[in-house]
Amino acid sequence: MFDKRRRPLRNHVYLAFPDHDIAYARATEPAFQVLAPVLNCLAGNYNVTTPGSDVSLERCKLERLVFHGNVELLTARELKRRYPEMKIVAWVQDPLHRLAYCYEKIILTEEALPSYYNERYFDKTMSPVDFVTHVSGISDLDADNLFRSQKATLTYKGALTADIVLKLEQFEDSLERFLSVSLLEQRPTSSTSYRISDYVSADTLSSFADEALGKMLHRRYKQDYNLFYSQPALSA
Repeated sequence: MFDKRRRPLRNHVYLAFPDHDIAYARATEPAFQVLAPVLNCLAGNYNVTTPGSDVSLERCKLERLVFHGNVELLTARELKRRYPEMKIVAWVQDPLHRLAYCYEKIILTEEALPSYYNERYFDKTMSPVDFVTHVSGISDLDADNLFRSQKATLTYKGALTADIVLKLEQFEDSLERFLSVSLLEQRPTSSTSYRISDYVSADTLSSFADEALGKMLHRRYKQDYNLFYSQPALSA
């Protein structure tokens, strides 16, 4: 009941593009941001560009624009029922980078804690170790999508939903594969690139490189590492 009452869109992580018979699984926020120009093309919103001088503002605009095109935001159950043969593509991110992004977005920002985090006793004074320790005590059943394991996000009825899983750290190869399977006739007019340093500061990344913190991350996201990252992510 909690999710239905307070987080009704928690499980709506699939963006279905009927015109292209493809769905994008939103398992990590930086991937959605950097892919916004491509997703807009899939939605029929052409002639959009990559971020300009005000990067954060432009990213938000591009993200919102996607939902004004021909796209459906669905749960796994809804997607399988409406489009049983639709190809599903998921982009995943190294759990360390993903949680470092979450830490900066939730803890280091000047904005107040979102209600979910406030209700679960997160605190703006948390260090990276405190944050990872707290996250490790929250199960995927109750986790916010920012730190819910990617395996849990991409699992339906005990099976992985995605037909293709692409790594954000291998961006150029992953993007070429994504564009190939999407069969886009008109591609984004400007180049798209990814660097972890565009999303997480060097100081935070250095803090998350702590050995003890890394061991906690590997325990919390053991299934993600085993399923998607049996080899370390490529350095950005």
